[in-house]
Formats: sequence, C-alpha cells, structure tokens
Amino acid sequence: MVYRMVLKHPFYSLSGVVSSEHPLASLIGSRVLEKGGNSVDATVATSLVLTVTLPHLGGIGGDFFALIRDPDGRIYFVDGSGYAPSKLTRELIIQKGYSSMPAQGPLSINVPGLVDGLRIMWEKWGSIEWRELVEYARSIAEKGFGVSHSLSTALKDLYEYLTRDPGTRETYYSRGIPEPGEVFKYKGLGKALEYIADDPRSFYEEVIAEKIADYVQSRGGVLEYSDLKNYHADIGEPLRTTYRERIVYEMPPSTQGITTLHLLKLLEDHNLGSIKPNSMERMKLFLKAAKIAYMIRDKYITDPRYMEVSAEYLLSEEFIGSMKRLMEENVDLERNTVNSRGDGDTTFFAVIDKEGWMVAGIQSLFYPFGSYITEPTFNITLNCRASSFSLDEKHANRLEPRKKTMHTLSAMIVEEKERILVIGLSGGHFRPLLHAEILTNIIDYGMDPQKAIEYPRFIWHLWTNRVDYEEGYSVRDSNT
Repeated sequence: MVYRMVLKHPFYSLSGVVSSEHPLASLIGSRVLEKGGNSVDATVATSLVLTVTLPHLGGIGGDFFALIRDPDGRIYFVDGSGYAPSKLTRELIIQKGYSSMPAQGPLSINVPGLVDGLRIMWEKWGSIEWRELVEYARSIAEKGFGVSHSLSTALKDLYEYLTRDPGTRETYYSRGIPEPGEVFKYKGLGKALEYIADDPRSFYEEVIAEKIADYVQSRGGVLEYSDLKNYHADIGEPLRTTYRERIVYEMPPSTQGITTLHLLKLLEDHNLGSIKPNSMERMKLFLKAAKIAYMIRDKYITDPRYMEVSAEYLLSEEFIGSMKRLMEENVDLERNTVNSRGDGDTTFFAVIDKEGWMVAGIQSLFYPFGSYITEPTFNITLNCRASSFSLDEKHANRLEPRKKTMHTLSAMIVEEKERILVIGLSGGHFRPLLHAEILTNIIDYGMDPQKAIEYPRFIWHLWTNRVDYEEGYSVRDSNT
C-alpha cells in the first residue's frame, strides 16, 4: 500500500508517514517507525514531543483523543479526557460571583487526561519500550529546542495574562519573551518526563500529582490529589455512519464528533455538485444544516454517563429523519447553548505505518495556554476545559463533580473504496463545520486532499449573525 501525506507537493511513502504541526514531532515519530515501531509507538513519541514544543496548543496538562485503525480494519477510540474535580460544583462557582464558568484561572481546570490516554493506548498496542518513547521528549525538554513562530507569538500576545501566574511567569518568561528560533529549555518538564518514563501513572499517583494539586489549590482552585489518582483513560468504540457510500468514523460523546456526522447526513440529500463550491448558496446550505446539528449537540451531548439519550439513537434513521424535517421546515431553533467561544486552539497529527496501523491523534489545553496556570516545579501548564460546562442546572452539560464536559476535540477516519482518509484540524467549536467542508470538498467536488485543505473556508460564530469567510468566496450572488 502507498501512503500519501498532503504537502504542497504530495509526499508518498511505502513505509509510513507522520504528519504533525511541528517538524521535531514529525521527525521523532518517523524515527520510531524506522526503528520498527508501529503507529501507536510513534503516536506516543509524537504526542509527547508536541507537549514540549507546542505547550500552548497541546501541553502535558491537557487532554488527548485518538481513533486507531488496525490492519484488519477494526477501529478503536481512545478517550484521554479528564473530568471535573470532585469539589468543583455549580454552587461553588455561583458563590464566587460567576454567572458562567470562568474562561481561565484555577476554577477552569479539569483533570488532565493526556498522559493516561497515551499509557492505555501503548499498553494495548505498543511494541517498543515505553521509556524509549518518552526519552525523545525528555531530551528535547532538557537540551532545548528552537522556539516556533507560533509559540513566540502566543507568548507575546498573552503576556499580560500569563505573567499574572507565578508558575507561568517562571516557566516561560524567566529570560524575557523568547523570540522565534531562540533555544528554549524546560528543566522541570524534563524531570516530569523522567518520572513518566519510569511509570506513566506517576503523573497521577506520585509527586507530580501532589505538586499539581498543591499549586492549583494555592491559586484558589479545588483540584485534589485524589481527583488525579482516581482518574483512568478509556478505550471504546467510535461512532459510524455513511456519507455517499463512504464509511465515516468519528469520536463519540463526550466529544462533538456526532455533530460532524449529523452535518454530513443533513447535506447528503442535496446535490452539492450542482452548487459552486465557493458560492453563497453552498454557505447558506451548510449554515442551515449547522444550526440544526449544533442545536442537537448543545441539547444532548455531554459525558455519556449523564446523557438522556444514547449516541446510537441520535444517529438512528428515525432521529436523523426528524432533523431533516426541521431543516426543510425552517423551524425556529431552541438556543440551549454551551459556553461556545470560538478562538480555541489544538494540535492534530496523523500516523500511518507500513503494516497498516493508522492513528488520528488530537490534543489540546482548549485555549492557548489553557487556564494560564502552570505548576512551576514541573512546568506543567494546565487546561481550561472545565470552562465548557454550563451553570444552567437544566442543561445536559451542566457542571457536576467528576463529570466530563462536552468536548470540542474530534477527528475522522473515512473509508472510501481503496483509500482511507485520516482527517483532523484545529478549530474548537468550528471543527464539525470545517470537517464537513473539507470532506465534501473531496467527495462532492472531486478535489484532491491538498486542494481540499487549501480551499477557502467559512465559519459560523455559534448563535450569532456573524459568519467569517476566507478570500475566494463569491458574494455577488447574495444580498447577505
């Protein structure tokens, strides 16, 4: 089988590929494959290098999800998302004067799930020693790496906010704002990775967990050592549907992957090929479908243990039929929304090996530098994923202790006759709409993956009248 990685000029390989947002991560992942490791091994190494080199997008204090396809075609879902601390309650947040969940700060932090997500995946399918896989990231953290434009820009843009936390200030600004190309080191993170190399559960059960809990509490949060100790990632089944005879797999709740599938099913009855891909007609159709798909997301999707209906029912012919009727009837929709700011950030990567193992991996702190809180001993910046909870006690995604929030991370694997597509991107709440745009570019408009990715996109700021679109869309055929 020939594997294709999409670049300006497509790259083909007979031995596998690693595509990530940072060259060091891709290089290390490829090196693992060259040494005989499989895609799961390469995923562990790639993910951990990304936590070092892109700490604002996918740091070790965040979450991790993956879809894994084995050589026999079986697909699995790895859920490395954490839950709310046991003492993080709706009553507490309201008592502190908030009318909605804080966007950043110590009360926006969920238990980080990334490390245990990698652990559980590696224990089931990995073939190379864990310590060897972690060592790549540990070495880079201690010896240093060249700061990317992305990291330098984020540190400049958020300087005012990040320097309010002593741990964050000490971790990132001890020598001023690092410029692109400047060598940057994390001695503390290197030490944390040394502990993790010995035992991945040390992140949750030993000194790292103790330091995280103590520091968060010193900053006014309620994360406890027991919250970390009791956390374990899961392996489950993906969601599955069809789109124009292709099989599309997405991540299940608590992720918003089902929203991507709903969008595709709502669009499937329309002849997109008869609509110009850069027209207002296409944009209007997609937005009409998006309003229904996101309404369903906000009404039902949360931690599956707390959902009133199952994901299987939400993908049933009966339920999708009711969604299609809503789309046809232009019914006014209930705006039962979550906290849906649109400027989140993430890092996605894909790995394929010569044996046919495929991984779609995605990790995030939710927003750049997450909570803006960094444990200083180990330089671990913590997520702000709890900010997605609702304080409305009737909302499906209401805040409750040890509950997972509705999660914006998701990714796709698409089976199309003799080719398989692994698709993912940054995008926060926009992700399902962008997934649908890229996939329909490929399937309905016959674009190759490179053109589909580069083609102008549009996003809808949920439950507002604001739509942003890139240069290349024709507005002459519309009065909007």
